[in-house]
Amino acid sequence: MYAQTSAPRFSRKRRRSPAPAIVIAVALLLLACWLFNLTCGRGKKEDASSLSEYANRTRPLVEASNSIGQEWNNIRSSLDQLIADTGSLDTSLQNLENQALDLLGQAKAILPPETLEEAHSALTICMEQRYRALKNYRSDIINAVSAVDLDVYAASLSDDLREMMYSDGVYLFFKRAVTEALAANNLQDIVMPDSICMPDWENAGVDRVRSFLISLRGTELHGLAVGQVQLNPKGTVSEEGGETVHRLPSVSEVSVTVTVENQGNRPESGVVVTISLYSTINTTPTRQDKTIENIGPGEKIQVAFSGLIPTTGGVRNILEIKVEPVPKEAFIQNNQKLIYFTIG
Repeated sequence: MYAQTSAPRFSRKRRRSPAPAIVIAVALLLLACWLFNLTCGRGKKEDASSLSEYANRTRPLVEASNSIGQEWNNIRSSLDQLIADTGSLDTSLQNLENQALDLLGQAKAILPPETLEEAHSALTICMEQRYRALKNYRSDIINAVSAVDLDVYAASLSDDLREMMYSDGVYLFFKRAVTEALAANNLQDIVMPDSICMPDWENAGVDRVRSFLISLRGTELHGLAVGQVQLNPKGTVSEEGGETVHRLPSVSEVSVTVTVENQGNRPESGVVVTISLYSTINTTPTRQDKTIENIGPGEKIQVAFSGLIPTTGGVRNILEIKVEPVPKEAFIQNNQKLIYFTIG
């Protein structure tokens, strides 16, 4: 499982439904479509270079938005594993949110050709909808796991998913308008990509979201992690080649306290914790094992090791700490940790 951090909390206040704003946006798009056909006409010629330049500037934005959507869908499909560590989940979703906000800013900065002004408005609306959907989804999904009233967050998450779905429809209008303008100016070799960020729109309904949240809460999660590691004696810390190195005072023995975290939602028993010590000139490791009899969900237990004999004289020592995975543990990347230190 991911390294445990304190779960981020967000306000549980029910936000206003985006439905009125969506209705207004759709109405504006219909009006824009009518004005586009009335004032410009499908066959009106535009400077071909400005059209191709516009298409070549907007296409990378769409492709980047598709990548964000793909990663978002990957996260949604793996929530049964990722939800155990809400801190890491929040960070991943925040990263996508920030990328979407950057794309929105880039879209707003583009000056479109005259015949594509209304179409470009659709693109910016699409990017804004995707940013807003990602932003709201992040807080809603994290709060929903521990919320007493699932109905509130089922409705909010349904709104988030529907807004992402609506963005796909708005983009379709944009693509059609740009494709027709390119074709009218004999630029058929420039193709705008498809963009669908919410392919499973049938799962956006409130009832489907509520059922998903209920199943998510009941998921059996197993996951251990190596948490904080304390060295005794303590020393100073420096960075060398991108690695953290502890510089300890001159001693003949070192003690280590390892915090083991149960990041799953099931108790675990017989958890084996192993430490191995070796150095750059003495590569034969010395090893110690200890067993945690029982550790409950969310519990943190400290395991102490003593009598470790390091290599002195400023030589780099490597302390390898490992928690043996338990049955059904899917994510084991944080079950081990390396600590570098020198003596003297």
